[in-house]
Amino acid sequence: MQNFYIKLEIFSNGGFQPIALDILYLLSILSGIFVIISKNPVQSILFLISLFINISCYLVLTGMHFLGLSYLLVYVGGVSMLFLFVIMLINIRDSELKNNSTQNIPLGLLVSIAFYYPLLSVIPFSNFESLDSELGRIYIISSNKWDTAITQNTDIAAIGNIIYSSHAVWLILAGFILLLALVGAISITISPNSYIKRGG
Repeated sequence: MQNFYIKLEIFSNGGFQPIALDILYLLSILSGIFVIISKNPVQSILFLISLFINISCYLVLTGMHFLGLSYLLVYVGGVSMLFLFVIMLINIRDSELKNNSTQNIPLGLLVSIAFYYPLLSVIPFSNFESLDSELGRIYIISSNKWDTAITQNTDIAAIGNIIYSSHAVWLILAGFILLLALVGAISITISPNSYIKRGG
């Protein structure tokens, strides 16, 4: 056990911590606000995509690489694009959204207060400066042995080795299922009237 020691994580603490992370969570808060207050649904989805991108960058810079890339792939690549295409296909009018926009303000205030009250009991705001200085430093456990430094893998490398080696068949099957879903969605959206107009 004497070969292990604790050191500062270079990637997260090498000048990124005070400025870049503060900018990222401020951009995340602004993106979340614009998701709620924007009238156009397409613009709301675009702000939601920017919110997920900011969160994934924040997680990557704090050392949680796999979780940040999972946010980027699952939410931005899958869910947000699905919402965007559905809203563009439905073609919602702006007048339909402006009718009941002011009636949801009390409900939004009630939900925000309900989420803000548990934070007051969990986060010690009296010792916020000391807590911020402690959270600003990220430590990792490393080893003095050169052979352990060679064999050290990140979470993404370990998952990639598992997926592309022993579970490669399931990866190919998942790709075929996603391809069938894509072809089915395209075939549903194509209307037969377009072929009639082209033929006529």
